[in-house]
Amino acid sequence: MPTIEKKLNQAEIFYQNYEPELALDILNEVISDSNSTDSEIAEALNLKGITVDLAPYLSEDKENYSGLIFFQKALEYAPYNTSILFNVLNSFSCIDMMQDYTQKNKSTFMCAYDVLNNDLYDSLNEESKSNLHKFSSKYHEFQEERF
Repeated sequence: MPTIEKKLNQAEIFYQNYEPELALDILNEVISDSNSTDSEIAEALNLKGITVDLAPYLSEDKENYSGLIFFQKALEYAPYNTSILFNVLNSFSCIDMMQDYTQKNKSTFMCAYDVLNNDLYDSLNEESKSNLHKFSSKYHEFQEERF
């Protein structure tokens, strides 16, 4: 039986080769495997979100075609994972913002931005800092909506 790490690598290969169904099958195995660590589950959920973004027709929630729900779940296992946090931010693109689920979860965007900007900023490389800066206007827009 392949190790969890090998399964995650295989799922990533399937994703990269545009075989999202095969990737999701493996990722679901990792998520449900009692031997998976929190970080492995977080990675699997993160990849699942990315895969659903690639192939929205595979979404388990037929009302929500965004990977956001999986990124949110991944953060429960790894709340300071920069890759997951940036995927949350990227889930608020113009297309995703047309979805009711995304509209209702703007606070998730704000929390991810706050963690990256306040808690992890010094650990980010220059490219990541620049990427984070690109989201500042959306952060301020969402912040103003709350008041």
